Amino acid sequence: MKILYIAPKSPAPIIDGGCFAMMECLKGLSQIAEVDGIILETYKHPYTKESERILKQYLKSQMVVPINTEIKPTGALVNFIQRKNYNLSRFRSEKLYHEIAKQLTKEYDYIVCDSLFAAAQLSHFDFKDLAPVIIRSHNVESEIWKLQANMETSVLKRFYLRNLEKTLRREEIEILNKAAVIWAISDEDQQWIIQHTNQKNARLLPVSVTVDSNIEVDYKNNGFFHLGSMDWKPNQEAVNFLVRNIWSNPTISNFPLKIAGSKSEHFSFYTTDAIQVVGWVKDSNDFMAKSGTLVTPIRSGSGIRIKLLEAMALGVPCITTKLGAAGIDTEKSGIQLADSEESFIELILKFRENELFRQEVGKKSRDYISKVHSFDTCIALMKDTFGG
Repeated sequence: MKILYIAPKSPAPIIDGGCFAMMECLKGLSQIAEVDGIILETYKHPYTKESERILKQYLKSQMVVPINTEIKPTGALVNFIQRKNYNLSRFRSEKLYHEIAKQLTKEYDYIVCDSLFAAAQLSHFDFKDLAPVIIRSHNVESEIWKLQANMETSVLKRFYLRNLEKTLRREEIEILNKAAVIWAISDEDQQWIIQHTNQKNARLLPVSVTVDSNIEVDYKNNGFFHLGSMDWKPNQEAVNFLVRNIWSNPTISNFPLKIAGSKSEHFSFYTTDAIQVVGWVKDSNDFMAKSGTLVTPIRSGSGIRIKLLEAMALGVPCITTKLGAAGIDTEKSGIQLADSEESFIELILKFRENELFRQEVGKKSRDYISKVHSFDTCIALMKDTFGG
């Protein structure tokens, strides 16, 4: 079996949750079929020698297409006037279209688009003329902007975000309807796709996460941390909420809190005697295992939080919101939920004072990941799509 795999950025090296999810998808595909790849290179995710070295383990061939996805006010205005979605249009180019057309002269059994942004590259083609297209949906993208608009206080910004949401929703549904199969990353996203599109073949495919039994979590550490790429707005909001609304409370303001992840150094102005801004960490698993309890008050976004799954796979105790735990069985996983300042503070105090509780929560989370998000489980679901 031959598969053409299209990614909107280089999955390697893994620098954020999106890259992680893409690499897991690619690893699975490479176990099932011979895979050629079309990789988009962006300014945020450059294709490097390391990218080539890692990806060639899973791809028979790699076609790399540089595109300029930088936000330009004139481009945003033109798309606004034309009632087109600027988020998707930034990923389209004539050069890319011709490169894809050239690649499609080869015979493929399936085309796997890793995210809506990858699938948008096929908009110039008639899907009926292509091999069956599978879209790996990482999020319901329009829901992200809906929540962003709901939280925006500026009237003008909210008006613009509403427009982004509406145009994105229209194009998102149109693209999803064309696919042969949708691989949804969470139960919630699968149900949204079933309810809002004409798509009859939306399947749940969790992201696989490996449980590393060689890493031991330090349950004696009663501190707290947040880890995530600060390129992603929900993470920015989470950190702002943590510092301004939670750590400002005198009851916990002296508890140690580490803020880490790509671009987190931009939040160094939050540094105090208790709050440490770490920046990017080379080994995120080692960092999480030694840093106490993960606290991530996600208040917008869609899909599933990869860093949360990685922490749970290690056995790190976690606190998040109901939205942050989307796609996770909260009763079986041990993950702790808080949606108000009061409930966050209550849980933080409980984790701070009780080592046994930290250990019980962490081990329950690790057991859950090993059953629901194992590589073997996800491979089996992939094979089922292909009839294997």
